[in-house]
Amino acid sequence: MSLATFLNRNRLIARLALLLAIVLLIVFFLIAFAVRGKGGPQVGHRLPIETLTYCGANQDKLCIVTFSQVVDGGMQVNFQTPYAYYPAFVLKINYHGDESTYECERVEEIATAVVCTGASQVPGQVSRFTVISKNRGTVIAAGEFAIIGIALFTPVVDISATPIETPTGVLTVTPIPTQTLSTTSYPNPSYP
Repeated sequence: MSLATFLNRNRLIARLALLLAIVLLIVFFLIAFAVRGKGGPQVGHRLPIETLTYCGANQDKLCIVTFSQVVDGGMQVNFQTPYAYYPAFVLKINYHGDESTYECERVEEIATAVVCTGASQVPGQVSRFTVISKNRGTVIAAGEFAIIGIALFTPVVDISATPIETPTGVLTVTPIPTQTLSTTSYPNPSYP
């Protein structure tokens, strides 16, 4: 066999291999576009936004536990996360175009509890709640809520029997006695 025939055969094999690679790439892209057109999953595509709801039994996603009002008049939204290492987030509440941002912090005693604090909202009105990841800036969950109940914190006042001097005399503050329930045995305490 001559050298020319050998070189021609190698060139032919190289051209066929290149042609086969191009055909395979075209087939791959046609299949990829067909899958994309059907709405299948795609690399780098975001997952659908979770619907934010009130917490229930066996909750496996981010949910709202309660709303409460702090002493200074602000509002707290208490969340439960599905697991302890849930990403840090902020809460945005939109009420008829007015948007308030709530800073959220983990509760040290409960690994899956997060408390968000911000401006007070109007009870009974429907507002749009959006939870946004602090790291990525993407929406984690969203939902609409009417705040129908707000837990109010009442400060504890320590009243003791301490005399207070006033311009007209001495005023004594006496604490109100509390009643305690006693337990008795059946049918009465004297029963042997």
